[in-house]
Amino acid sequence: MVSESHSAEQKNLGIAIIATSVIMAVEIAGGLWYGSLALMSDAWHMFTDLLSLFLCFLAGRMALRSPTLDKTFGYYRVEVLSALANGVTLVIVSLYIFYQAFERIMYPHEVEVGGMLIIALIGLAANLVSITFLSKSIFNINVKSAFIHVVGDALSSLGVVVAGIIMFFTGWYVIDPVVSVIIGAVIVYSTSKMLREVVHILMEGAPSNIRLEDVIKTLKSVPGVVDAHDAHIWSITSYVHYLSAHVVVTRNGYENTGKTLNELKDRIKERHGIKHTTIQLETAGYEEVGEVHSTPC
Repeated sequence: MVSESHSAEQKNLGIAIIATSVIMAVEIAGGLWYGSLALMSDAWHMFTDLLSLFLCFLAGRMALRSPTLDKTFGYYRVEVLSALANGVTLVIVSLYIFYQAFERIMYPHEVEVGGMLIIALIGLAANLVSITFLSKSIFNINVKSAFIHVVGDALSSLGVVVAGIIMFFTGWYVIDPVVSVIIGAVIVYSTSKMLREVVHILMEGAPSNIRLEDVIKTLKSVPGVVDAHDAHIWSITSYVHYLSAHVVVTRNGYENTGKTLNELKDRIKERHGIKHTTIQLETAGYEEVGEVHSTPC
């Protein structure tokens, strides 16, 4: 199932790469020819998108590699690192856009509006095509980072269109860098949300849709279970979650280890979607040896 979804993701990323490559080349040429900073900002953003999409594509390919003796969890975490790199790149590009926009606000530059509008509309159409395909795999944080890039591009193209219309009717050319600042602000905002999710995964945080206290209740609901402690939930990537826990059981539950463990694993998978579980069964009165982290619930 995972390999099938990855195959679909790779195909959608390929389509987005082609669409982005074509429109980026057109926008760079148009921005230089018509003297539009907003159009060039959009083109630079598309360039980072193209790098992002390639990085996501490669990360997706690596994630399919089997675990090894020194990479026992496999290569899923490459997708998270890819998302982190994409987020940092977006912030850097936004800062560069702010810098150029400030110069243009101080010294407004005349823009050839007609050609700028045509190219911006073509860019918007290409972005909408990419959004349509990437939105099918947005649950994957690797693809989500690329999706944010493309959505930012769509907003950029829309902003360029709006700026072009205003300049056409008013001749107010300062709106071109003003729109660039708005584009940069939108990019920073959307990127910061994604980066918080990336950092949360890298910090071994519990998935946002899974509550530790609910998982503890599920463990305790199994017949023969007395208590559960030292429970940990974390994600390797945005869609692969792990659970480890110490479960105290009755003597009967301990003697029927196989049945108890299978019941615990089945309930955790069914109710919380966690397919990878490591559970240590203990009897009442067992004295723990080694470091134990108490469960805060």
